[in-house]
Amino acid sequence: MKKITRLLLITVLITALFSGLVFASSSSIKIDGKTKSLTTELKEGRTFVAGSSLKSLGLDFTLNQSIAIVKNKEVEFRFTLNTNKVKVNNTDFTTDSKSYKNGQEAYLPLRFILETLGYDVKWDKSINGIKVDKQKNISYPVTLESNGTKYTVAKEPKTIVSLAPDVTETLFAIGAGSKVKGRTQYCNYPKNVSAIKEVGNMTEPSIETIIDINPDLVIAATHYKEEVLKKLQTAKIAIVAKESPKTLDEMYDYTLKLGAIVNKNYEARALVSSMKSKVETVKMYTNKIKNKPTAYYVVGTGQYGEYTAGKDTFLAELIRIAGGINVADDVTGWKYSLEKLIDKNPDIIIGAQFYYDTMKGSDNYKILKAVKNNKFKVVNEDIFSRPSPRLIEEGLKILVKAFNDNIGNKLSF
Repeated sequence: MKKITRLLLITVLITALFSGLVFASSSSIKIDGKTKSLTTELKEGRTFVAGSSLKSLGLDFTLNQSIAIVKNKEVEFRFTLNTNKVKVNNTDFTTDSKSYKNGQEAYLPLRFILETLGYDVKWDKSINGIKVDKQKNISYPVTLESNGTKYTVAKEPKTIVSLAPDVTETLFAIGAGSKVKGRTQYCNYPKNVSAIKEVGNMTEPSIETIIDINPDLVIAATHYKEEVLKKLQTAKIAIVAKESPKTLDEMYDYTLKLGAIVNKNYEARALVSSMKSKVETVKMYTNKIKNKPTAYYVVGTGQYGEYTAGKDTFLAELIRIAGGINVADDVTGWKYSLEKLIDKNPDIIIGAQFYYDTMKGSDNYKILKAVKNNKFKVVNEDIFSRPSPRLIEEGLKILVKAFNDNIGNKLSF
């Protein structure tokens, strides 16, 4: 009898997870050493908290028609109900699921709120509820280390020159775009960066132009040259340099560091929380797929050789999360070979239009079933080549739809 009851409970929970059923309950939460009680609902695998019960956590709550406002002295959330849109200190974000209204009560994503406030969220069996631990606050002086060199930012910079597109995109995503007064020719997103002064490329920027801007800080990533940084230091310009992230976790960590550098800690945590939740939601669906398609991402092809995302790259990680099998998981780094590609013969190939044209027009690739069956997914390579928020916000969903359109249509972000 107990086994039958347990099976029925599991069936109900699985049905709720995938059908959108809502279960209301009172949840215990251990925060700052004290156990609190919150009114919550479980919907689509996410815990939503009644806005009014957030007062027990020291947060003010007001409901103004379709806008639910949660705030304390340092941060304000403005959730637009029945959407996944939220503003944190007037910076726009999207969550993986929609906040909503049930009766007279607004229900909001609990994990997103807590993680933005600076807590790690875990399930605690001892209280049969949620336990949150305060994250270590990153404050000035902020220190970054790259290739054995330490860089320190002592105070909030007012003007910044960005020497990397992923840095530029992340700064804009956390609401610090107004600080960027110089950027490379490859920093082309968001659209309004076109009004920012261009300083050249990533490896050979114009030192004179940067000096003329007179920034408080220059931020470089991946393709920087040490001699360029030394010239900037000689000119008494503060710099921070960091190898670009190789994994999603490294991307999250770097986002938090950038947030601390520009005094946007809440916004950076909100961005990281939103990205993590979207990855978790996708995994919830794709982990259950039995027959996953094999995929190959084209970084370079043709007369200069084959380049793709080896198993130790953030792109390979993204392919696996999205429900594909990365055929290049048999190598590290980015170098591949035509022989290996033909031998693996992937179901789907992903890459820029130029690479599609190259493969379609060459006899070397006509044997590939992805080329023959028109299973080449043309994408904007900027989205996939930069470890920036768009990798999750747009890139992950593009891959999910390419691998399994049914799952892609279930995502609400």
